[in-house]
Amino acid sequence: LRSLEQMGPLLVFLGMQLVEYCERIRTRDNLSRNKVWLLRIRLFGAVGVLVVGIVMALWPTGFFGPISSRVRGLFVKHTKTGNPLVDSVAEHQAAKPEAYQQYLDIVVRIVPIGFGLIALAFTNDASSFLLVYGLAAYFFSHKMVRLILLTAPIASSLGGIAVGRTAAWC
Repeated sequence: LRSLEQMGPLLVFLGMQLVEYCERIRTRDNLSRNKVWLLRIRLFGAVGVLVVGIVMALWPTGFFGPISSRVRGLFVKHTKTGNPLVDSVAEHQAAKPEAYQQYLDIVVRIVPIGFGLIALAFTNDASSFLLVYGLAAYFFSHKMVRLILLTAPIASSLGGIAVGRTAAWC
């Protein structure tokens, strides 16, 4: 719990617990929409103040460690892990465009069409997940060649959308 990489998921988990608590209060007390939002604002505000207070008390003591060099290496190009063996391994190097062609083959040419269709014409709550997943998978796979595996499910989905929409249109 001292690692900063674990703080984000912990905060998401805590936030989901607070949302669930508000939903249980809403159903138990049959609250109106405005009262539920007021409850959420008050609860998240109080917990936010509490969390900030705890972080402010623990930060000067050195309780929290820095972000690891492996995570920094994903976001800062010149950052290495500090381990020469890890830095020299080919799968930890940045991905080249040819790697996408090698692993995803023809789908690599169809994915932008599916992405464009969703972004421009068929956007809804469910399809927005595909857009975010596609951008995140591309970002991380471009940083490290072994993460190209992350692009396979979204490439299949977006390629399928492109082919399906085109077939339905014809």
